[in-house]
Amino acid sequence: MLKTIRYSALLAGASALLAPAAIAQERNLDRETSDIRTFSGRVENAPSVFTVTIPADTSMRIDVLATGDFDPVVRVLDARSGDLIAEDDDGGDGLNSRVNVSGENGRRVRIEVDSFDSEWVEEGESYGGRFNLQLTSRTGAAVGTRAVTYGARETGTILDSGDENLFTFRAAAGDMIEVALLSEGELDPYLTLRDASGGDILTDDDGGQGFNSYLRHTFEDAGTYTIVASGFGSSTGDYTLRVRDRREASAQLPLQVIGFNDTASGEVTSSWNSDSMMPTHIDYQLSEEALAAVLAGNGQVTIRMNAGEGGDADFGGSIDPLLELGFETPYGFAVADRDDDGGEGLNSMLPVDLGLIADNPGLLDMLRIRAQGLGGSSGAYTLTITPGMEERIEPADAEIMLEAAAPPPIRIPPPGPPAPPRPSN
Repeated sequence: MLKTIRYSALLAGASALLAPAAIAQERNLDRETSDIRTFSGRVENAPSVFTVTIPADTSMRIDVLATGDFDPVVRVLDARSGDLIAEDDDGGDGLNSRVNVSGENGRRVRIEVDSFDSEWVEEGESYGGRFNLQLTSRTGAAVGTRAVTYGARETGTILDSGDENLFTFRAAAGDMIEVALLSEGELDPYLTLRDASGGDILTDDDGGQGFNSYLRHTFEDAGTYTIVASGFGSSTGDYTLRVRDRREASAQLPLQVIGFNDTASGEVTSSWNSDSMMPTHIDYQLSEEALAAVLAGNGQVTIRMNAGEGGDADFGGSIDPLLELGFETPYGFAVADRDDDGGEGLNSMLPVDLGLIADNPGLLDMLRIRAQGLGGSSGAYTLTITPGMEERIEPADAEIMLEAAAPPPIRIPPPGPPAPPRPSN
């Protein structure tokens, strides 16, 4: 939990609480030589102060590594103006503090290391502890705005928390764009799409694989739009930005028809993607021929949902298929059965005997097969229905996975015989 640093109150009361002799001497680290750029220090009833120059077109990560039970806080100020640049408590591992500071055009900074306990000392009490100050320099010139188009791949570095790398994209009305921001290091990618006036259209944090970001948008108007690459929170580091090759925004009907021995193809998006023409699931109803086959006594079938081949995981193309069989009721979709991973790999397979409801044509008309991605996964898939009931694979943890994926199924029994007429008086 971050702790608020009431630094102004500390300075206001410092003269009353601390003896002048306790103020640590300022150390100029530009005069120090160290291959690993680690310097020892100690807080003793007052902040420990260092100054250092950050060259132009570089950044510096400043870590305060505590020893023992010392809980450090760090503040970085402009050495000339005294303006606060960054501050942190517990941003590193454990109680350690960490900030990232950009050198901009070259500047000298003042680093103040203090104890979190300094907030709570009373007159006559002492506080402090030992620490190591670690400075890690990174080289990287500031990058200007870059123009990108379909198929682009750009690399860059977020040098400082709050930094934004900008990319422009010219779109025609109706164009669809898919953007992925990837990192294998410490950066937690964060994507923003802005309109020509600078207003946010769409943002994404973890819509891709792991902590990677992914967003998809169809432009209503032609114009030049801005893609913003940044880090979530105070994270910094290297990244790769990808714009997917052009794809047409094909319409995906939410309800489609499928027959026996037919193959339907579709694509669904994540339930977290609120700005997309693609649905989060697609429902299928049986064709007239398939219904006739069930009524004729051929109701044993196997339903398969397989992930599409060649999906690009960077753009959410790694769907984990989830099949649900149920009924469209006046109260919504009621699940009767479902499967995840019953086929090969992550594919789904659901053997079912539809003959059990052949005597209830109304239920057959309400029958729906729902195709979607497990856990918010998205991508292309194929759906097939073949005669015969095949044995599906039952992983040991299938029940646990399905319970995590969705609420328990609602069983709808066939309607019973009509009630006898009430006797007349």
